[in-house]
Amino acid sequence: KEAWIADSLKKRQNEFVDGQKIRAFVGTWNVNGRAAAETSELSEWLGFVPTTADEIVDITKIPELVVVGFQELDARAEAFVYNDAVKDIEWTEAIERAMGGARGVLEKVASRQLIGMFLLVYVRTDVRKWITEVQTTAVGCGIMGVVGNKGAVAVRLMVQNTMICLVCAHLAHDAAQVDRRNAQFHDLCRRLQFGEDTVFDHNYVIWLGDLNYRLDTDAVTVARALKSDESHTLLAFDQLQRAQMQRQAFVGFEEAAIGFAPTYKLVVGAKTYDLRRQPAWCDRVLWWMHAGNEGGVRNTEYTSIDTVCTSDHRPVRAMLEIGIWRVDVERRRTAFLQVLRELDRAENECIPTATLVPASIEFGAVYFGQVERRKLHVANTGHVPLEFSFVATPIRAKSAAPEWLHIAPAEGMLLPGQSTNVQLTVAVDQRTSAVLSRHAAELQDILVLHLRGGRDYFVQVQGSYQTSVFGMELEVLVHCKSAVRDMSPGDFERCLQSGRLSVPRCVWRMSDFLTRFGTDRGLSLFSHPGDAALVGRIREWLDHDQELDPAEILQGVDSVATCLVEFFGALPAPLIPAELYAACIEAGALSRAAALEAVEELAPANLTVLVYLLAFLRDAVERGAASARRVARVFAVVLLRAP
Repeated sequence: KEAWIADSLKKRQNEFVDGQKIRAFVGTWNVNGRAAAETSELSEWLGFVPTTADEIVDITKIPELVVVGFQELDARAEAFVYNDAVKDIEWTEAIERAMGGARGVLEKVASRQLIGMFLLVYVRTDVRKWITEVQTTAVGCGIMGVVGNKGAVAVRLMVQNTMICLVCAHLAHDAAQVDRRNAQFHDLCRRLQFGEDTVFDHNYVIWLGDLNYRLDTDAVTVARALKSDESHTLLAFDQLQRAQMQRQAFVGFEEAAIGFAPTYKLVVGAKTYDLRRQPAWCDRVLWWMHAGNEGGVRNTEYTSIDTVCTSDHRPVRAMLEIGIWRVDVERRRTAFLQVLRELDRAENECIPTATLVPASIEFGAVYFGQVERRKLHVANTGHVPLEFSFVATPIRAKSAAPEWLHIAPAEGMLLPGQSTNVQLTVAVDQRTSAVLSRHAAELQDILVLHLRGGRDYFVQVQGSYQTSVFGMELEVLVHCKSAVRDMSPGDFERCLQSGRLSVPRCVWRMSDFLTRFGTDRGLSLFSHPGDAALVGRIREWLDHDQELDPAEILQGVDSVATCLVEFFGALPAPLIPAELYAACIEAGALSRAAALEAVEELAPANLTVLVYLLAFLRDAVERGAASARRVARVFAVVLLRAP
């Protein structure tokens, strides 16, 4: 019901959601540890500052959101130890001086520093009332993966009813470290959190900073392009764009077209490049938008300021138009009440009814370890929303279905005229096979589909479990002297009163076949999986207590070996019981004598079978059919299962 209400409100959101756009200045600059730049340089970077001191400020020309990000703000060695605010105060004051008359209409709402990374966020005073839920966070991913010489600082804020996350990052340097930069991006996405929210739990993410992505080409190609004023040709080698195309990092992020020259590395105080480091577009601004967002992002300017030469990086700015929305609470309440009235009217018209096709589900023959699926079509043929769920019965007080049956979905809601398919899956495994095998049980049950406020529907489910040595208890198998597939429940009861075999007949048949035909193949036994179709035929022969015909499966030694491993893996209780697991592990680490003493605690049937199996495996190793290491790795996990 809640989902239907939410869906109905979403369809009517144009009645109570008002969309509008805000402008955002987003700037990033790696200042190389320098002192705060001149006011004129910072004003040129900002771009929206009045040109003269006495110019009247036109508030409409000032962006509603101003985001300023720095990297390498503080390059002092002591900055790694002492988190003082000397540099961020110095640069904050410089930025605010550079705003000139615009400073009077901008209010700082957040700032966050981590060593050299610093993020400032201002909003225009006339929209300050729109801003709520301001939070900051920071994560280091530099030295040893945690130190803040590399990493990110972030601010999140609600603008009207739109959540925006701002991330200022500084990633690993050096052209060869592209994989590390990609890994740091994913690490920051995971570790940057506001409470339980990650960066992607927002409507928008604006990601800026010295991302340090370089060019995958040689210095000669770069120098030639720069000399001929054709730096745009180098974008084909940009590591960030390649990482996006190859879905290695920044997947789903967008960036405006780059129409400016590389932003690094410049000679400080000059407009020329320091070619001791290969120039590249290290400094970037990207954005991401949550799927289903109303609005969007439009870039109106993306450039670098080539007249500012204070650092070896050029500052970069982007001017963005961001679509936000505001929910009118009263109008939403009106729409919500109208939706509720529609729902009440529909519910009061009649009792919910449904049609189920088919009325009974037949699975046919069901084999151990094989999954069988059927569909039950449920249709709402009434006039009101229908809530259905499969419920427990007096026979099964805690479960809507027997252990061997899975229902998906087990509950749901359908509007009038809607329908859905419920998938019923039968799978007999170690948990359920023991009882079914001993009692040669038919898979039969009655499922109860309950309609909230309506009647119950009964669905008959049936199938025929094909009794198998796979998944049968070892204590039963050592008493069976004929084909388990043909035995009735009474036959099982009688055989348990008879004498015990040393090992189950199926184990003897498989080991005997492998001894005769599988020891002349070099060290390949238990190294390759068997053919699935042949494995199925071998299982059938074992279930019918038939000899494995060499003429038919001489080339299927791997399939017999696979069956042997699967047999022990399918035992409801492992050959070495869970209660002896710890003791056996401990004894095995001490000595062979201690291990032998530990297994003497096994039940007689388990001990006899274990000794037989180990003797067979030892013989296979000595004959050169398999390596001891391979045998240990294959059988350890099926014989000695962790509790």
